[in-house]
Amino acid sequence: MHLPARQRGAALLILLALVSIALTYAVVAGLNRNAGDIARAREQKTYAALAQAKEALIAYAVTYKDTHDVPGSSYTVPGFLPCPDTGSGINKEGATELNCSSFLVSAIGRLPWKTLGLDALRDGSGECLWYAVSGTYKYKPNGVLSNNTSSNNLMNWDTNGQFNIMEANGTTFLAGSADETRADTRAVAVIFAPGPALSGQDRAPVAGAANCGGNYNRAAYLEAANGINNSVLAAPSSPGSAIDVTNFIAASGSDSFNDKLVYITRADIWNAIKKRSDFNNQLRALTRRAAECTAVYGSKNSAGTNDKRLPWAGNLSMSALSYYAVDQRYRDVSGNLSGRLAYRVSRSDADTNNTLSSNTDLGYTNILLFTPGSYCAYAPEEKIWYDNWKDHLFYAVANNFKPSASWWSSSSCPTCLNINGTGNYAAVVMFAGEKLSGQNRNTLSDKSDISNYLEGRNAGNHPNSGGNGDYEAADQSSSFNDIVYAIDPDLAIKCYNGSAIVSVPGAAAAPPGDPAAYAACP
Repeated sequence: MHLPARQRGAALLILLALVSIALTYAVVAGLNRNAGDIARAREQKTYAALAQAKEALIAYAVTYKDTHDVPGSSYTVPGFLPCPDTGSGINKEGATELNCSSFLVSAIGRLPWKTLGLDALRDGSGECLWYAVSGTYKYKPNGVLSNNTSSNNLMNWDTNGQFNIMEANGTTFLAGSADETRADTRAVAVIFAPGPALSGQDRAPVAGAANCGGNYNRAAYLEAANGINNSVLAAPSSPGSAIDVTNFIAASGSDSFNDKLVYITRADIWNAIKKRSDFNNQLRALTRRAAECTAVYGSKNSAGTNDKRLPWAGNLSMSALSYYAVDQRYRDVSGNLSGRLAYRVSRSDADTNNTLSSNTDLGYTNILLFTPGSYCAYAPEEKIWYDNWKDHLFYAVANNFKPSASWWSSSSCPTCLNINGTGNYAAVVMFAGEKLSGQNRNTLSDKSDISNYLEGRNAGNHPNSGGNGDYEAADQSSSFNDIVYAIDPDLAIKCYNGSAIVSVPGAAAAPPGDPAAYAACP
């Protein structure tokens, strides 16, 4: 049919309108898809940058000893994280500060990308990443001070973080807890992607930030949600304390909040460190050296070579959490036949008239067994391991080898210790492995319970009141991971090789050594 000209014109207009609508829909849909793709790409870039930063920080902690030891001068242990870049001091943009705040006080600033060997990492909006580090894990100031009784910190796998990470509701924990008995679940570091500036945030550029731009005012980059402000750290105690805990929030995006974050746990750090082939060797060598030095004490008593009395043990518990980091707090106690291995042995010296004289270590002067001034000391590169891991060393002495024993010249041992039912040993030195299921080492009460450190008969024999306990050596498993050394009545050192108690070579290899040799008999 042929339509009149007017109708043909109207049909054409309708067709053009339909085509126009279809094209408009296609364009808008395409724009929406492109906007979604762009948003997803930006988010992918953000989380890729966060993941790269987390990986680099863990690697920094794992290799900290390798990169920071100064042979012949100073030594350290793995586990420490860098201070943030706060735009102050002599360091340049992207570099860690030489010091950040005080002992056990957390710090926040920009990620020190240059120190980590990275380019400036940016989120999907082009902003550089920010970073908070727990005061217990930052590298400086930190460490053990022998004369200080409150601002001290050990760096070992029992060192807790100081950050709780909250879900969007502000009450549920992603990491951490309000309960100090679960302090080991807290994060040790947090990395933030700040996102684009929101209303009221002034990111005007300052000198010294040419790469990242903007400034170092953390409130201009990090926001608050549900009463938790990511730009604010907990007010520190005076001095700082490991229980000064900051809450951060991983909230949903809004007009007033657009931070994204990832966090690093204690397990992230130590699971990576444990993969080093030399790490376990260091802990075994630490324990072997402790047994060797304790045995040498028995050869230096006033009554001559037949007088092989050994030191008293220290107390299991102390009166403050910070005291566990203080060398001089590990002191012998008259009458203690088991407990923590003593560093200060003045009471034993009074009973045995040992030739060990007063010496000084880390600013403290007394009768100190494991110091450079001792006749049997850890070398400086070994002593740093003792300083940070001494809370893992335990000791028991036989009744006939206690400082107050009446000595005799026979090599027999009427009242001595056994290991696995046999042996007759003068003493045992034990290293408590990483805490196992059911063990907790967070509170003072936890640290006073030997079963939170040692397993089986090694825990059950405390306090070894008869001086004749039967101790235990076995392969590591999910229920036992103690490292055990024995001291013979003739003061020779023995260890467990996986099947029997055998002699340790007189010139045992120093760590890192051959991992296979340490596994067979450390």
